[in-house]
Amino acid sequence: MPALLATVQIAGSWGLAALSDIHRGQGRWMTAIACVIVAGVALIWRRKAPVPVLVAAVACSGAGVLVMDTPDTLFGGLSDSVALYSLAVHRDRRQAMIGAVAAGTVAIATVLPSVRSPSELVLNCTLSVLAYVVITALGQLRRQYQQRRRVLAAQLAEAERARGAAAASERERLARDLHDVAGHHLSAVVVHSGAVSRTGDPELIREALSAAADTGRDVLRALTRLVDVMGPDDLGGGLDTGLPQLCQGLSRLGVPVSLAIEGRTRRLRPEVGMAAYRIVQESLTNAMRYAPGAPVTVEVRHVPGAIELLVANEAPAEDAAVPALGTGRGIAGMRERAESLGGTLTAAPADLLDVPLGRSQGASEDGDSSEVSRSRETMLTDVRDTAPSGPRGWTVRAVLPTSGGRRRLGWPEVLDTTVAASCAFLPALVGFIPPEPILGRTSAGMAAVMLVMLVLRGVPLWWRRRAPYTALGTLAAMDVAWALTAGAHTPPFLALLLVGAPAEMIAVYAVGGHARRGSRTWPAPLIGAVPWAAAFAVLLVTDPETEQTSSVIPFALGAGGLFGVLVLLPFWAWGRTVTGRGQRWEATARETMAARTGEAVQAERHRVALGLRATVLDHTARLVRAAEAGMAGTEEDARAALASVTELARTALLDMRALLDALEEA
Repeated sequence: MPALLATVQIAGSWGLAALSDIHRGQGRWMTAIACVIVAGVALIWRRKAPVPVLVAAVACSGAGVLVMDTPDTLFGGLSDSVALYSLAVHRDRRQAMIGAVAAGTVAIATVLPSVRSPSELVLNCTLSVLAYVVITALGQLRRQYQQRRRVLAAQLAEAERARGAAAASERERLARDLHDVAGHHLSAVVVHSGAVSRTGDPELIREALSAAADTGRDVLRALTRLVDVMGPDDLGGGLDTGLPQLCQGLSRLGVPVSLAIEGRTRRLRPEVGMAAYRIVQESLTNAMRYAPGAPVTVEVRHVPGAIELLVANEAPAEDAAVPALGTGRGIAGMRERAESLGGTLTAAPADLLDVPLGRSQGASEDGDSSEVSRSRETMLTDVRDTAPSGPRGWTVRAVLPTSGGRRRLGWPEVLDTTVAASCAFLPALVGFIPPEPILGRTSAGMAAVMLVMLVLRGVPLWWRRRAPYTALGTLAAMDVAWALTAGAHTPPFLALLLVGAPAEMIAVYAVGGHARRGSRTWPAPLIGAVPWAAAFAVLLVTDPETEQTSSVIPFALGAGGLFGVLVLLPFWAWGRTVTGRGQRWEATARETMAARTGEAVQAERHRVALGLRATVLDHTARLVRAAEAGMAGTEEDARAALASVTELARTALLDMRALLDALEEA
């Protein structure tokens, strides 16, 4: 890489000097080339010693610019950028920021002697600051990504070793809880019922039957919760560990559940993580109840400032046994849980809820629900009450804010802000700042309109991770509209759209890397190429030297679109293969880790559950029925029922002890 970079710097500088008519003596050229070679040699050790390498690269770049006495070459800005990126990847935030400030200061200081006007100085300073901020942010994000990969890889390896320990731990927990929950209660039934049966008092016998029935119900509820495969009461391992375990448990029970976790995982407040877990849990329960056998999709997206949830099930089979419509308390409880955190939740048939996640749900910037959202919720509630009872799919969408008040500024936000500012302001600076402004001869009113238009282009890029297709479509629509209006009126404006082409490149990259899993991303280069086709067509039509024929517009659209696709295709492939593959690896690693850890735990739960259902739960259920029948019968029936209750409780205790012995042997 250093050799390739040095070749690009030398050849590129030679070409730029020829194009810009820059004449320097042979001594200066040899000195500048020597600086490039020294910097390239230093870059060989950029991973092992990033700080000394950055110092050497910055010094060589500054010396090359000073020797050539012009910033319009490639002798400065490349090797120091690579060194700064390496420093940001291999060192912490503090060192990365110090390195960025030092590199930026030297870069600005070296161009001071060669600038010809204050406006040119402003342009160079702006470019330097934005470039070094972006490089530092990218390096730090790469560092965080590598750290996550190392942690996940270590956890993945540890999960295999911890499988046996997890099974033993779960077995001990089940044995302890089984003894505490069932042993005490059933022993109390045996002792109390046996004592009362010896007294022969009818009133005491009925009281003992009532107490036995209540105790039996408590035991049934407690044992059911004990082996409940729907998940834990806390999320000590985090939401991204709990949800895979939840879905894995249901999949082993025959429920076709698919889980997708997307975005950069952030530490969630406990109440947010638990609310998200319970919403997914309740939605899966409803799907199993009202759409038995239908495939269920669970999607979790970590976006800046919020976590987005989607649980969607397909329509059940026509012959599936679907219970009557519920009371709606489950959905109301989920909505109350979401709104208590400042979020939103919408639940409706899938064919009526065909809107994307995010603010389309009616969530404003501060997380409150808008009036539009309330009206929509009312409408969907009415639909739920009046919809036909035939089988249909159902979708639950929720948006939960993750920031508990003041939002913490991290490197993703720094990168988003810098990218949006760069794509918004750089074309404006090139268009209006002397000495050679592209739009310098336009009127003040038209200049103000174009300036606003150029600045607005950077706004959609803020949402490129959260809604990449929306950001790309909005940007493409804006560029097409402005090419057909301002470009037709002022042809130099088309040149500024070309200067702002990195905005489309970034948006296409975002679609390839951050689009929702399963969605098609190949149309992104085609969408991004539409403004190129429109600009080229406007350029040819407005050119007085172009012979206006019926084939001009089709040719211009085809040539411009093809050129745009060829330019944007590598950025789509980059996002698809690098960022997208990395995110898919992380999601798969989390799911695999949770599955390996949870397999043994779920196996123990199912083993205990089978044992309980065949023995303890069966005898306890018969105990409850016998007690209820005795209370409803005569005194003789009550006395016989009490004897039966005592015997059933004693049998359940013996079965429980046999199960405990089996757990201890395992």
